Amino acid sequence: MEIKRMAEIFLPKLDTNPLKNPMLFVAGPRQVGKTYMTRQTNFPYFNWDTAEVKKSFLRDPYFFRDHSPWVIFDEIHKRRDWKKLLKGYFDSEHRRENFIVTGSGRFNLSQKGGDSLQGRYDLYHLLPILYREFVGMPTNYHLSAPNFTEFLPSPQFSSDRDLIEFGGFPEPLIRGKQAFLNKWQDLYLQRLVQEDIRDFSRVIELGKIELLARLLPDRVRSPISLKALSEDLDVSRDSIKNWLKLFETLYLGFSLPPWSRKIHRAVKKEQKWFFYQWTFCEEPAARFENYVAVQLQSLCHLWRDAGLGVYEVYYLRDQDRREIDFVITKGLKPVALVEAKLSETSWQASLDYYARGLNIPSFIVTQEGPCKRISDSKWILPFAQFLNSVS
Repeated sequence: MEIKRMAEIFLPKLDTNPLKNPMLFVAGPRQVGKTYMTRQTNFPYFNWDTAEVKKSFLRDPYFFRDHSPWVIFDEIHKRRDWKKLLKGYFDSEHRRENFIVTGSGRFNLSQKGGDSLQGRYDLYHLLPILYREFVGMPTNYHLSAPNFTEFLPSPQFSSDRDLIEFGGFPEPLIRGKQAFLNKWQDLYLQRLVQEDIRDFSRVIELGKIELLARLLPDRVRSPISLKALSEDLDVSRDSIKNWLKLFETLYLGFSLPPWSRKIHRAVKKEQKWFFYQWTFCEEPAARFENYVAVQLQSLCHLWRDAGLGVYEVYYLRDQDRREIDFVITKGLKPVALVEAKLSETSWQASLDYYARGLNIPSFIVTQEGPCKRISDSKWILPFAQFLNSVS
């Protein structure tokens, strides 16, 4: 089973001029398929985390030159001087090639001073497998911006049951075995803490960091309480906050901020947490909401990477206990409200309240069930059908 990724459209071709384009950075979680996708270009590949590449660099800093127009550097960002090194390569007057740079952590590219790579790179994301990738894209597929105002559901769509059950990372999804998934998840967390966090940080309380990661699945769906987690782990709130940021840096998951602009009595500070591998959540409703969060977040990254607009995802909650699971925005303007429910349900009063106030379409997406049009801009439908219609 080979899954074609939408992000492949951003990769350079053999005839792409290396000297007239910026470097191409591909960021995303470990084991999500970055190396496999970029190596399909057949450009020379070098993993800077291996002893072989480290030795080659010591012998010759330009060891990678072999007349190829593009070169792939994997995990180079684990070097402390990686920005200075890449800047030197890219700015060299004798440069003949360009660089595709991949890594399993966020590239810290905002640093000021002489190491700045500003204007020298384009950043793209490869995140867990999208529904459209899972069911297969038609040969004439064209990525375009969504139009929620004129939404019409596709009458034909494929089930996403296996995607929900085994997650969006290629290996456990392709294997399709629960026992393999259980072992994969356990090893994933262990390696992220014992290897990636050790490489990125001087934090020494690795045991408590791993315990935090294992406690978080039960906190999905609700705003994160730093106070409660700090008491559970007997550490400071600042430690919890920093560890969550570290998890985001390494793409274990992401925080979803509340939408509060022009919302009366809105919650403004508390954030929600979601895992990129939604199968860490065992409870069905939590897993489904986490799955919806990742699919929407990944689509927004894809639309943004393609230059279709600055799309983002938030949640909405006010002090009168009205809550919306997801608010999709474009250029900081809400364009759609999405509520996630396991099965068919009645229309939600909170959706009506905010759909009227914001004057935008609203959707209740379900794991299974019929498609119902409540009014011109109100729909209840399976999430797979929703995704098949907007992506």
